[in-house]
Amino acid sequence: MFDKVTKSIRVISAAAVEKANSGHPGMPMGMAEVGTVLFKNFLNISNKQPDWINRDRFVLSAGHGSMLLYSLLHFNGFDISSEDIKQFRQLNSKTAGHPEVDTSLGIDITTGPLGQGFATGVGLALAESYLSDVLGGDIINHYVYGIVSDGDLMEGISFEAAELAGVWKLGKLIYIFDDNNISIDGSVDKVSITNQKNKFESIGWHVLEVDGHNETEIKEAINLSKEEKSKPSLIIAKSTIGKFSPNKQNTSSIHGAPLGADEMELFLSEIKWEGDPFEHDDDIYEYFAEKRREDENRYEQWIHNLNNKLETDESFKILWEQFCSNEVIFPENFEIKNSATRVTGGEYLNLIGSLNKFLIGGSADLAASTKQIVGDENYTSENRSGQNIEFGIREHSMAAIVNGLNLHSELFAYGSTFLVFSDYMRPSIRLASLMEINSSFIFTHDSIYLGEDGPTHQPVEHLMSLRLIPDLDVIRPSNSIEVLHSYRYLFSNTKNPKVLSLSRQNLEYLDFSVEYEEFLNGGYVVSDGDEITIFASGSELNLAFALKKNLSEYSVRIVSVPILNKLNPEKTTHLKNSKLTFTLELGRSIGWADYIGHITESFSVETFGKSAPKDDLGKFFNFNLESIEQKIRHYLD
Repeated sequence: MFDKVTKSIRVISAAAVEKANSGHPGMPMGMAEVGTVLFKNFLNISNKQPDWINRDRFVLSAGHGSMLLYSLLHFNGFDISSEDIKQFRQLNSKTAGHPEVDTSLGIDITTGPLGQGFATGVGLALAESYLSDVLGGDIINHYVYGIVSDGDLMEGISFEAAELAGVWKLGKLIYIFDDNNISIDGSVDKVSITNQKNKFESIGWHVLEVDGHNETEIKEAINLSKEEKSKPSLIIAKSTIGKFSPNKQNTSSIHGAPLGADEMELFLSEIKWEGDPFEHDDDIYEYFAEKRREDENRYEQWIHNLNNKLETDESFKILWEQFCSNEVIFPENFEIKNSATRVTGGEYLNLIGSLNKFLIGGSADLAASTKQIVGDENYTSENRSGQNIEFGIREHSMAAIVNGLNLHSELFAYGSTFLVFSDYMRPSIRLASLMEINSSFIFTHDSIYLGEDGPTHQPVEHLMSLRLIPDLDVIRPSNSIEVLHSYRYLFSNTKNPKVLSLSRQNLEYLDFSVEYEEFLNGGYVVSDGDEITIFASGSELNLAFALKKNLSEYSVRIVSVPILNKLNPEKTTHLKNSKLTFTLELGRSIGWADYIGHITESFSVETFGKSAPKDDLGKFFNFNLESIEQKIRHYLD
């Protein structure tokens, strides 16, 4: 029966790609045995309760092989019909070219860019480890399985994340490596000489090697990996890409293109298939149905245990209710001082963390500088309930792991580093937006005013560049009530990621009032006037108030824009009531007019910075009170 099932998976996968005239048939044809073993023998998932929190997670990091996942979900009774399979890669189809997260369909994660699934899966395993310790192993106790490719392992992000998984001893993480030695441009060994077994063993992984087409070997390897509790596991499965395609198997031509009519016919003949490739016998579905019935019973037992624990364990009940609320509790009282927003924010974050066990995160080896520390204890393999995560100098995997933590369930997770290093994280930030998850990224040292470290560390284009990512909110508060509102919004369940941008340099506290609901509009008047309007974000709001004081003979309106990307010219007409409009932001000005309309002049930084003390930089770039006041007065003469 096993061979009949794998035959159906190969046939329906190849047929869907052929019908779409687009896709990657080779991987599903090569990993049919692995996929079948996972879904038949190991994955604890429910097609009736697909979002069950304690289900095993499946990460298809080799997302180009999406038809393997879709075919398995179809045969396992999830809401993907044969008609959906026929609509592979078509507009608004459930079966997109690369998997897009939808737990109702059984798709746990959006994958595609190689390495992302691998790294995000580490975040899923980290979430399981943390929640199991906090809520109890009887409530959270599942595995994260995945299929990874040569391409995944070549991407640097996967090594970053793999080393962390080894450090954290994430024993419930089991990846199967599709070792077919083929990529788009040909044999992998032309561009990679890495001994993956030695590499992964050297960073604390448990590694096994199997024939990727041998059911018994695959089962035994996964069972052995489940027994190894103190190490993540990599099962190297030697496979043949496009298996049973007479002329294209084991070649790059089957990696990313349909077989073609002639080869499809030869393949069906080789595999001895007759009839419609989208119609399959009932026993294929029944083959998996027994496992799904077992998992439904597991779910019912889990629910029974959960309800019993809620009735008998008051401390657990409090924790569970807080977890399920998906809301962060904020301190009632907090005093803002004259300091950098990274300092003000860090002190506030630490208080928030003391009230919220389900807020976790950390820094890429910069906690001493960013000040964004959430708890008193670090997460380690010996202390899995520590809230503060030490990611090491691994910005990209940090972002992907944060995505995995947020993707898992009701956690709120963040990662922190300098704003200039957001470039290392951009692909993961983009995927957070695509997945519509609440990932938070806290960036400090957000302008050239970090000073002597120089242009390599001074962000110039980064604020506007991040604002270009759809549905990513970029928050840049002044040292005022805006800092508190920023964290409240940062850790809110809005189903979109956010960036918080904070200053290195000290700022004076700005005593103005704005309600949280108004803050969410993105911009508002904080000091009124009708002859000049100055728009400013973040630390530059202090400069705006200083300009107003020096221009006291004129009526100056100051508009704070902590979330510039929430504005557009239609929304900002009521904010402008003068002929002269100026903007202040220590970064590239391109794009400002798209948000607020006509600008008389933008005071900005349009080139790379310089290595120098802050005050010298202000003079050099003419971004100081004296220079800007003089330029504004030029328009008033």
